[in-house]
Amino acid sequence: MSGEALASERNFFGAFNFPAVVYLNWANIHSIHHRGQLSAYLRSMGGKVPSIYGGSADEPFQMPS
Repeated sequence: MSGEALASERNFFGAFNFPAVVYLNWANIHSIHHRGQLSAYLRSMGGKVPSIYGGSADEPFQMPS
């Protein structure tokens, strides 16, 4: 997206009116939250956290060969 498009204000169902970049940032933070939530649930059940978006303590990141 161009800087102009990212800076343009967008209406969110009449509740908010922010620049598009704010919504992109919120989506990123929201997905990070859910990854943390998933790992907390897995650990509390005794499971191992898979390397979903990169390495984890149970499955360290390895570069492809």
